[in-house]
Amino acid sequence: MLREHPDMPGQWFQFAMELRATGEMIGDCGAGIDTEDPRQAEIGFTLRPEFQGRGYATEGAQILLDYLIGVRNKHRVVGRCDPRNTASVAVLERLGMRREGHLRESTWAKGEWTDDLLYAILDWEWQERQPGPAAAR
Repeated sequence: MLREHPDMPGQWFQFAMELRATGEMIGDCGAGIDTEDPRQAEIGFTLRPEFQGRGYATEGAQILLDYLIGVRNKHRVVGRCDPRNTASVAVLERLGMRREGHLRESTWAKGEWTDDLLYAILDWEWQERQPGPAAAR
């Protein structure tokens, strides 16, 4: 992915998550840029099981949101997850993302229909949550 640009409409880009102390890869955060409107993006994150529950997903997703909104000037960023994945629900809510919907049996995964929860945050909502003078709107 090093040869790819992380802001291509219709494409997903995975950012490696590494431990600062060791450089060990522990997971990734991904961003998909909307094909119809490149001012919108979707995020996702995956961690190796032994690193879950330590705040790494929240930290990685915060950095990704800072990049998407602060550097790439995205207006709206969405996230979705299976409601049974309470850890992912908690991460999206800690980021300040607002729950916008519950899609019933909308995804076929691992041999079953699963629900999706939809979350989103707007650029100005994200900026208001950030410390310092840039938060004033």
